[in-house]
Amino acid sequence: MIGQRLLIKLALICVAFVPWDAQAQDSLSAKSYYKRAQKEYDKGEIRQALADYTKAISINPRLAMAYYGRGLTFYTSGHCDKAIADFNRSIAISTRLAEAYNVRGLCWLNAGNVEQAIADYSTALEIDPSLSWAYYNRGTARAASGDLKGAIADYSDTINFAPRYASAYANRGLARLRLHREKEAKKDFATCLKLDARLKPQLDHAIQHLQAQILQANIAP
Repeated sequence: MIGQRLLIKLALICVAFVPWDAQAQDSLSAKSYYKRAQKEYDKGEIRQALADYTKAISINPRLAMAYYGRGLTFYTSGHCDKAIADFNRSIAISTRLAEAYNVRGLCWLNAGNVEQAIADYSTALEIDPSLSWAYYNRGTARAASGDLKGAIADYSDTINFAPRYASAYANRGLARLRLHREKEAKKDFATCLKLDARLKPQLDHAIQHLQAQILQANIAP
């Protein structure tokens, strides 16, 4: 769905203020590798980031954030199985790490396990109700499951937290269009393009695809 990848860059920023595990506080070398891996990830240096997260984990196997960071890096590079394994380890060490549930939800969704994805997003939001992109992600999963009213509610919550996030308007508009709420959908599409005109080709394609699906459903025997 529109905008999902844009949110991944926020993941490590969002967890910057999570307290370190008690054992991690004494592992300055592990923390050093972890911080260097964060910088490498931000620069797109995936191989180096993976190596440094792994080094941090080898020094301190109880460093939950290193598992999370490596899992995020695996997810970004398309290795969801490895990412899920790291998120599982991170959660086992720090059960209140909302971002780990959130990005694990993205992995489940990519694997077609929509129900598990929704469950992980919901857990993330129970832990941190201000995690705006978990609402967005759950909205995407709910739309995929056919829960369009739930998706609209989640996209609306995303907009409440981030009123200039164009993709939330686009996807809320698509959900409204599927419910034949054309007037509201057009308003969302107009707001989306006002905020980010670069999304027009992608949005036009999504609208055309959806309209074709609706037409097909109407003429099906």
